[in-house]
Amino acid sequence: MVVTVCIGEVSIIVNHTYEYFAEKVGEGEPVIFLPAGGFSGNEGLNIAEYIQDKFETHMIDLPGIGRSSGISGKVTPIVLADWVKEYMDRRKMKKAVVSGHSLGGAVALAFARHYPERVRTLVLLDQGHKPFPKVPTSEFGIFAYAFPLLNLGVKLFGERLLKRLATFFKGSGDGDFDRQVADFCAHVSIEETRYVRTALRSQTEFSARGLNLMFGYYNLDIPGLLKKITVPTHVYYATFTDLDDKEQRKTERYLKKLRKRHLPVTWHAVEGGHFVHWNEDFSLKSVKEVLTFHQEEREK
Repeated sequence: MVVTVCIGEVSIIVNHTYEYFAEKVGEGEPVIFLPAGGFSGNEGLNIAEYIQDKFETHMIDLPGIGRSSGISGKVTPIVLADWVKEYMDRRKMKKAVVSGHSLGGAVALAFARHYPERVRTLVLLDQGHKPFPKVPTSEFGIFAYAFPLLNLGVKLFGERLLKRLATFFKGSGDGDFDRQVADFCAHVSIEETRYVRTALRSQTEFSARGLNLMFGYYNLDIPGLLKKITVPTHVYYATFTDLDDKEQRKTERYLKKLRKRHLPVTWHAVEGGHFVHWNEDFSLKSVKEVLTFHQEEREK
């Protein structure tokens, strides 16, 4: 049994396996947008609004992060792929443009790897070209130094440990939202916009199953998945120029290796940091042209 509740442009799909929360913008060919960890689907609102005259974007909360139910058990590429596939099946989408940023991009990549026949075009935002760091300090600060040990603990103790860890990810209760926005924008070197404010206002805490997703992401071989991609793919990657010399060198090193392979990937450099779609140098026009080009090519 499937129950779909529609409230304006928001829909909740409930079935025996997962519950999905998605916000929909536009009309036309379907686009799936999957956000970074800690964000709701509307992290992709600036893209969705820009392409809304030709594309219907489904901005989906990730499992266990936001309002979509989480994944229990081991999180593997095929499990992530099946999670996306189930949403598309329930929506009766034969194919879709699939896009994602950061953690959401990893989920999109897993789907494209296992179900290429369901993907028209894959768009990755600062994802796919390098592995997730073993000590992810930029994401979790000093807490990241415990990640390798915690990863082993999660493998051994599963949800019991995850429930304990979830208490460390509770919000501080600071009500100064304007200060939070200013601090975030300064930290990731972006300008404040209504899209950033909307996404930050919708930020969610990690549930135990959200952390399960994060540790699953931690164990993915991201470049390995990209090397097996067979669908038209566009990677918009951050250069980190004048922001983080170490990350800039790491990015250049991995790109050099991947460019030697004959992959169906077009590379788009974006000056700035990890939140490429909010960087000043990011071209929404480029994304729309990419999607429209592939759309027109199929119609010939």
